[in-house]
Amino acid sequence: MKVGILTLPLWNNYGGILQAYALTLTLNRLGHEVIFLDVKRNKLKKSHAFIQNLRRWLKNKVLSKAGPYYPNQTELELISSKTRNFVEKKIQPSSGWMQLSELPEFSRGLDAIIVGSDQVWRPEYCPSIEFYFLGFAPKSIRKISYAASLGTDDWRFSDQNTLIAKNLLQKFNTVSVREKSAVDLIRDNMEVSAVQCCDPTLLLDTTDYLNIADISNMPSGGAGLFCYILDPEESRMQGLENIGASLGYPIFYNMPKTFNKYFAKDPESYVFPKVESWIECFQKSDFVVTDSFHGCVFSIIFNKPFIAIANIDRGYTRFESLLEIYNLKDRLFKSISDIDPNILKKEIKWDSVNITKAQQKQYGIDFLKKALAEV
Repeated sequence: MKVGILTLPLWNNYGGILQAYALTLTLNRLGHEVIFLDVKRNKLKKSHAFIQNLRRWLKNKVLSKAGPYYPNQTELELISSKTRNFVEKKIQPSSGWMQLSELPEFSRGLDAIIVGSDQVWRPEYCPSIEFYFLGFAPKSIRKISYAASLGTDDWRFSDQNTLIAKNLLQKFNTVSVREKSAVDLIRDNMEVSAVQCCDPTLLLDTTDYLNIADISNMPSGGAGLFCYILDPEESRMQGLENIGASLGYPIFYNMPKTFNKYFAKDPESYVFPKVESWIECFQKSDFVVTDSFHGCVFSIIFNKPFIAIANIDRGYTRFESLLEIYNLKDRLFKSISDIDPNILKKEIKWDSVNITKAQQKQYGIDFLKKALAEV
C-alpha cells in the first residue's frame, strides 16, 4: 500500500522526529510504500512573535519567571537546521513542504493515511480541528490513527469541535491511541472504540538507534548523568546538581547554548544539536533525569536508570500511562523536590521491562498489519 503519515510539524522536537522516523521505518519493513506528509503550518508573523516575546520578557522581569523564546519563521528554520537535516535525509520519501491547501489533491494518490503519533489530537496543537481528523481526505482512502495522543486526561475540545471531530473520527477504519486515559475519553466523547498502542519509537530496537547515530561500537555508559530538561527552572537545575552529587556523576546536556533567554543577539546560539547527538547521549549515560515523555521512552529503550519529572502543563497522564505499563511509576515525580533519594539507588528489573517492551512492540506491529491488510 501507498501510505501517508501525518504528524505534528517536525522542527526540533527530538521525540517527535524519531517517532515519525520509527513509524516510517516500521511500515517500510512491513512492505508498504511510505510518504511523510511534511505540512507547513502558517508562518508565525514577526509582529506576533515580537508581541509574544515581549510579554514573556515582561513576565520574566516583573515576576522573575523564565519562559521559552518565541522565534520568528526565519529564526525557527535556523535553530532547527541540524534537526531538520535529519528529517530531510532520514524520513524519506517526503511530500516536500506543502501548505494545508495542497493536501486534498496530494492525498488522492494514497491508499491510506495514518495520523500519529505524538499529541496530534491535543486542541492547543491543532491548526484546525479537521486537519488531524483527516477531514481533507477522500472517502476512498483508508483512515487510521496510530498511537495518537490527546496529551491530557481531561476532555479539552469545545462542544462544537467535539461534534466536528466525532463526525470525522467515526469515518476512520481503525483507531489507536497512546495513553490509557484516551481510550475512555474517545469512547465517552466520540462514541468510537479505540485501542492503546505504544509510541512508534518503541517499535524499533536499541540497535536500530545505534545504527542511526553510527555508534554501534560505542560502549554503554561512562559519561555520567544525562539531563534532558525542557523546562529549565532555576530550582530544577539546582536539584539536578544535587542529584549528580548524590550519584557521584558529572552532568551533561544536549540542548542549545541558549535555551531560555530573550531577544538573543546571536540566533545561532539557539541551534539544537543533531538528532544523532541526542541518541548518543542515552548510550553513553549512566543515569538520566528528564521532564520529557520521550526522554523516558529512550531511557527504557537503552535500559538506563532514570527519574522522570512530569510537567503538569505538558500533560502528566502521558508519563503516568507509559510508566504504568512498565511498572515504573515509582520513578515519576511532580517536582524535583519530591524525589525520594532512595529511588536513585533502586535497581530497575530490566529483564521484566524488556519482556513488556517486546510484547508492546509486537502488539503495535500486529495492529498496523491488520489496519493495512488488503481487503
